[in-house]
Amino acid sequence: GDSARALVRRKLQSLPPVDTLYPAALYAAGVVAAHRDTALAYFRRVSIEYSSSPWAPAALVRLAQFAFASGDFAAAVRAGERVLLDYPASRARAAAAYWAGRARLELADPAAACVLLARAEGEAGMEVELANRARFYLQRCEGLAMAADTAARDTAAQRPPSPSGAGTRATAFAVQVAAVQSPVAADEMMRSLRTRGYDPRVVRDADGLFKVRVGRFRTRTEAQQLAAVLRRRLGGSPFVVEEQ
Repeated sequence: GDSARALVRRKLQSLPPVDTLYPAALYAAGVVAAHRDTALAYFRRVSIEYSSSPWAPAALVRLAQFAFASGDFAAAVRAGERVLLDYPASRARAAAAYWAGRARLELADPAAACVLLARAEGEAGMEVELANRARFYLQRCEGLAMAADTAARDTAAQRPPSPSGAGTRATAFAVQVAAVQSPVAADEMMRSLRTRGYDPRVVRDADGLFKVRVGRFRTRTEAQQLAAVLRRRLGGSPFVVEEQ
């Protein structure tokens, strides 16, 4: 460690701050730093002063990891989702989605967490370990989807039948794939669904979330079949909802 830090110090002293290698040296200094606060200072410098460099998204992932480890889950989400929003071509996107998803789970936001974890698994590529870690937490998403579906069926069973007559509308069933806070995230999920041949739409309720849904079926069984297919193809926790 001491030798690595000495090597990085010499490199930082020999490079002008405008050199394209300078942010790489700053990032390396953060990796080998002896203390947490020193590492954070280096990674913040890369993410702020050299935000257009290819090292900025990697530095943001490191900041997300530190924030998660310290229990600041909101900061972990901000750092991870900034990578997803600002660096669409970065190889760090899968790791950013993973840590943002883990943090969303800790913040009791499972819908957004499952979308992020599914993205981490889908974009991990050759990073097999990262894909396996995302897949492990996606098991929780499957359980949440089953619980939500069971709760919806129980609610429907307990609801008194609607009176017949004019002014009533038939209930339809759809599959909710995600509920996110950002319209950008909703648009990205819809693009992903369209590339797979689906026709998604966005519903925004009083809670302010952008809810991405697919299909409109006469029976719950048909919607459940689509939800099962979407879980296999996309991961996450698609579940059945009722619509009027």
